[in-house]
Amino acid sequence: MPLELRCPKKIEEVHGQLVAFYPEYTDQGNVTRVIYMSDRQGKYASTIDPRQVESVKRALARCYAVDLPAQAHLLREKYHRRILLHFYLTDGRVFVPFKLRESRISGDACYGYIDIDQVARLLPGSKPYVKLKNGDGLPLYSNITTARLAYFMGLEIMADCVGSHEDADLDLVNALAVLRKVFAGEAQPEREPSRRFRLKFLPTK
Repeated sequence: MPLELRCPKKIEEVHGQLVAFYPEYTDQGNVTRVIYMSDRQGKYASTIDPRQVESVKRALARCYAVDLPAQAHLLREKYHRRILLHFYLTDGRVFVPFKLRESRISGDACYGYIDIDQVARLLPGSKPYVKLKNGDGLPLYSNITTARLAYFMGLEIMADCVGSHEDADLDLVNALAVLRKVFAGEAQPEREPSRRFRLKFLPTK
């Protein structure tokens, strides 16, 4: 299903309906492609934010009063990772980084971010891609194993950071079940967005 193209919008205008955002080269320069749900039926639309992707990410975080550097520090300590690009918002959405373009100029961003609830499948092959819930695909410029590991880390963050304390074990079981389906190349079962969960505090040890 082709995306409906809309006039340029900044992330602040569509942050509540956001599906994905990623860097893109256009006639306007190095900008950010933004995919969002344009209606209550889940129809996707696409627009351009003229800022670069990391500026868009910071603007999105400000909409939810999220301190990205502090959150990244806590996640790195919790998961013992030197670099971790994942982030989550106070409404429970977890955004997973995927390499969604090749850079033309050294230093240009290659990674975009997709709401984990909007990922339907990660498909391998000579041209791997992320299949979104509406059926559209975004090409991957990393190998499929790297993409799967990023997805799995997103599931862990969802289970640890946005699930209820009482259901943490069940969340992890469900996350592992979803992961098995992704590795098998099967479609994920329909599941309610994680907005219903309250945020957990991340332990620092």
